[in-house]
Amino acid sequence: MAAKTLLRELIRELRLTNNSYKSLWESPAYQFILKNFRRNQVTAEQTCKAQQESQYMADTYLCYLKSSRIAAQLRHEFHGQGERTSPIISGSDLSVTDRLTLPSRRMKLSLEKSSNMMGAVSLASPNRHTMSLMSDDLSHTIFESDPTFTRIGLAVQRKTLDETRVDLTVNNFSRKKHNEELMSILLEEEVPGVEHVLELFESFLKTFQSYGAEHQVFNQCAEYESECGEQVAALRKLIQMAPQGHSKLSQAQELEQELRLERDTWRLVASVYQDRLNSEFQDSEMESEEIWSGLDDATSEEDLVKQLYDKNATIRQAQLVVDWLEQRAADVYHDSHYSQAEFYGDAVTGWENTLHSLISKKRGLSTDNVEQNLVTQMDPDAPNREQSRRLHPLDKEDEMRLLRSVFARLRCGQLDEAQQLCFRAGQPFRAAILEGWKLFHDPNMKSRTDVANTKESPSGNPYRDIWKTMSWKECENVQLSVEERSILALLCGHLKALLPACPSWEDQLWAHLRAMIDHCVEKELRRCVNYKRQLQVLPDEYWNQQLTVESIFSTLAASRDKTLVAQGRDQYRIIQRYLIMDDVDGLLEEMSSWMNKGDSWSVHLRPHMLRLMAHLALFFRRIGRGSCDDLIGSILEAYVLQLVNLGRTDLAAVYVGQLPLPEDQIRLYAQCLVMVEEQQESCDDTERQRLLYLAHQVGLDVNAIAKQVVITLCNQGDIIQHAGDASLQVGTSAEDERRIRSLSWLLMDPSMRDQLLIQANTLMRGYLLRRQIEAVKLTFKLIPPDTLKILSELWESRTGLTDLPTEVAAATREYLSIQAYIDALDAFQEWFTRFHHSKPKKTEASVQQQRGGASAQLSFTENLLKEQHLKQHQVEMLRWQAAVDSLTETAIDKLYNVLLFPDGGWMADSVQFEDEDTPRQQQQQLLRQSCIPHAALLLCNILTSTQRHSQCLELANVVASEQQSLYKVCSAEQLAQLTKHLRQAYVKLLDHGESP
Repeated sequence: MAAKTLLRELIRELRLTNNSYKSLWESPAYQFILKNFRRNQVTAEQTCKAQQESQYMADTYLCYLKSSRIAAQLRHEFHGQGERTSPIISGSDLSVTDRLTLPSRRMKLSLEKSSNMMGAVSLASPNRHTMSLMSDDLSHTIFESDPTFTRIGLAVQRKTLDETRVDLTVNNFSRKKHNEELMSILLEEEVPGVEHVLELFESFLKTFQSYGAEHQVFNQCAEYESECGEQVAALRKLIQMAPQGHSKLSQAQELEQELRLERDTWRLVASVYQDRLNSEFQDSEMESEEIWSGLDDATSEEDLVKQLYDKNATIRQAQLVVDWLEQRAADVYHDSHYSQAEFYGDAVTGWENTLHSLISKKRGLSTDNVEQNLVTQMDPDAPNREQSRRLHPLDKEDEMRLLRSVFARLRCGQLDEAQQLCFRAGQPFRAAILEGWKLFHDPNMKSRTDVANTKESPSGNPYRDIWKTMSWKECENVQLSVEERSILALLCGHLKALLPACPSWEDQLWAHLRAMIDHCVEKELRRCVNYKRQLQVLPDEYWNQQLTVESIFSTLAASRDKTLVAQGRDQYRIIQRYLIMDDVDGLLEEMSSWMNKGDSWSVHLRPHMLRLMAHLALFFRRIGRGSCDDLIGSILEAYVLQLVNLGRTDLAAVYVGQLPLPEDQIRLYAQCLVMVEEQQESCDDTERQRLLYLAHQVGLDVNAIAKQVVITLCNQGDIIQHAGDASLQVGTSAEDERRIRSLSWLLMDPSMRDQLLIQANTLMRGYLLRRQIEAVKLTFKLIPPDTLKILSELWESRTGLTDLPTEVAAATREYLSIQAYIDALDAFQEWFTRFHHSKPKKTEASVQQQRGGASAQLSFTENLLKEQHLKQHQVEMLRWQAAVDSLTETAIDKLYNVLLFPDGGWMADSVQFEDEDTPRQQQQQLLRQSCIPHAALLLCNILTSTQRHSQCLELANVVASEQQSLYKVCSAEQLAQLTKHLRQAYVKLLDHGESP
């Protein structure tokens, strides 16, 4: 038994013994064997140029699987005990006899020569020598760009076994060290790779600003695709490097898939919309007669189809989508090298195990049970013709793997690679079958006037209709495998036979579009091309496949496959569906509706989806396809808020500037700044200045934004809260401090001082009503002392007038009223503290002396000491009395400033506004009703406490005066309380014999 067959059985055994893993690829044993098995096969395919390396790998196999039964057979096989030792495995040089048994040395041909040869002899039965030449040339190039395929070049000098082992050891050590460093970084991150991917937000903004011109819109899309592709590659490398089942990789894997879909979406946008914009001024539905009129009676199918693609935008764009789907499949196929058929064999002879069994049987050698009842002939039709017989199980397995790989190559749009794979597998007849669908083209039809009278070789299949008819019949042959029928169905347009091999949404869409294009092309060919013979009639089922893009998506949505339907409901695929259908308004409506579906779609948890949606909306508006600015605005708004949530507020200003209406720009950016203020415990002035500067750079109204921010943050509710007892004082909460700090947004520019004054007054009115005096003082301290001066200077420099505008003048008067009230409260508090808590206390000796105590019983020294204490007390009383008198006068003046506030009274506008029932005026009226009586009671308290009863009666005249009308703002209870104090003062005055 050949060593390669044993290796395959070894892999099969690993499949059985490692069934506890989620997949075979996760099996460590299988990964180890497969990796080295690939290397061994490449070495064999490269005509035995690395014997020592093969021996070293064979020893590795045996060390790793020394307890396996098949490993024992491999050891027996490798070391020549039994059959002839394989020179590939043993490392010995080929003997003369062995060299004679190998195929003749193959010539190294270029790809051009190979492709020409394929075109010339594709339909004939190629001889063995020709196939060997072609397969050698293909084997030389098929894995040139495969990074995972280990290949030993023919020009590399052979090394000894020890040198090879040293090189492998050094390379493995350096690679292992590098991987360990990366792995340590991987384990340190909470969510590996996710933070790095967030750099896409900055990259997209930079790209958006770099390609601002209309003619650069597709360069912009290409950059978006490239940036997503770089992140996909980085995540893919990270996932491959980490051990399988790593607990931290689930989110990275989901993110890699999401970014892959985003990259593919940008690739689709650039492809289809570049074509759509280029063909806007062309007739997308030319009549077939017009198409044919430019062919000059030629019979070239290829020329007709080229013009059909040029004139028919529907077919052309459908082909672009097919190309896009095939490129997507190629990207996925590139990441799954382990499943490719070229890693499992190196022979150019098809069904080699069956051939070996037939030859052994012919020579009378014994065969295994598995080699019984095999086909008796080796032609391609033998398995179908001899239905009671079969191929060797290993050959059947190889053939199934080959067919799957060929279909996968065709699914990726790699027809040439699929044909090369057939040649490598020793089945050139399959490569010839894949040639049959090609359109016929004879270049000599247009060069008949050539002087040299040279002829060029035609290309394609002139009997394509016959091939297509036979392929259609083969697609309905149930004796063929699903894989083989799907290959033929793809090339002949048999949709029903193609769909079983298409499990995913993308595969199904690709199959339907291929069938639609094939139907349209075949229809035009039969209508327009001047064939010289009667064409084969295709079945009615073929012509009944009337497919359109809309009907295809309807079919996919109505599929019975729940998995397929679920994939079609994915947001990325919904976007791609609308892009393919060119329904921009429908796409914008759909994306905007996602904003209102809440947690069911979890859009707020998918920032990368929002980034795609926002930039798609901007792309459509730039190319003139987005007709609804409201929908675009809602998408941009959601994206901007997501940027702020991610801590990338620096990027928000540019996207806010893309909103069409200035009021929307102000509202949205103000909302962003409010979120920043709420997220950060202490947003300093430097950060506020920077954020406003970013808004100024993109042309936003900075003053209006800052005003809106303060209005939002200082909002105290629609209900006016009012404390009934003016003597109470409520503490300042953290929320109050945040509101007060928000006024700093209006300190960034002197031109915003008027708004600062207005908003600060609003805040202080609410605090005064709730008796939060400390909060009022904190707010008042935040206003620069030179605010009124700056307001006057700015207004005068701007207009030349000295009188401020009505609103600013009213705010200035209100500010002065609050200042007068705060000063009055501070003065009263200082007087109260000095009068009641700072009065000097008499010593015990002074008290006894005043009571007439017997000082004679004390000594002279004690009496002297007591007299000194008494004099000191008298001095302190005089000093205290002087301070009290001074504070009393100050407090009286401050309180009278509130009561006798000029021009209409305290907290009253000197001018009339049109609307006299605004919340501001309601608050002012409530403040007058609470603060003015409170100030009068405080003043009455001071006067009665300091025995100034006559001045107390003067206060009664002030309250009752019609000029100020203070009694009108006092309630009956307040007037009764004030009258009580006045009556007591009047009685005191009479007791002292003074006239009132």
